[in-house]
Amino acid sequence: MSKDGEFSTRQNGSEPRPSRASVTRLSLYLRRLESLLQEGITTVSSGQLGESLGVTDAQVRKDLAHLGTHGHPGIGYDAPELVPAIRRTLGIDRDWPTALVGVGNLARALLRYHGFLDRGFRIVALFDADPAKVGQFVDGLEVHPLERMGPVIATTGAELGILAVPSEASQSVADALVAAGVRGLLNFAPCVLRLPSHVSVVSVDLTVQLEQLAFLVHLGSTG
Repeated sequence: MSKDGEFSTRQNGSEPRPSRASVTRLSLYLRRLESLLQEGITTVSSGQLGESLGVTDAQVRKDLAHLGTHGHPGIGYDAPELVPAIRRTLGIDRDWPTALVGVGNLARALLRYHGFLDRGFRIVALFDADPAKVGQFVDGLEVHPLERMGPVIATTGAELGILAVPSEASQSVADALVAAGVRGLLNFAPCVLRLPSHVSVVSVDLTVQLEQLAFLVHLGSTG
């Protein structure tokens, strides 16, 4: 993996791609730029963008240069042009049909979050192993049994999957989603999934995030 702020290259060595850290910053730049546009501000300098996010202006220029835009000397970046460029790079200039497995409290909270749809992540299928939940409708979507994953994924065209299941079930559920054709997984279970190399996985462990927060607060109180 490349270092923070650097760009890695694809296997053929011909096309650079941003590191994971750079992609994270691009998402933050996008949110800031959209906020500025809502305020009627259409031009922003690298310094202004970096200061609002706690990164240097040099880092901003390096990240945005990968998009093929270098801004205008003495003027800055044109936000209406930069926003779609970032969206194309992140791959969110299109819809991403998504399947959600595990219709518990977490899943229901995710379904109520409108930010997914604003970014093109459209939940199109629900699955659960609990017979009492199968056949119910949640936010207009029918809850299907795991055994129906193959045909339902094929019908809905889901490309991404969200795992909101217990850790002991996550590997088998992930395997079933991959077998059904899903190419990327967002995993909320506190475990490491072992999947084919062509499948992308992002894990979200809220306990780890809270531990990091506790460390920062502890560090501040003892420093």
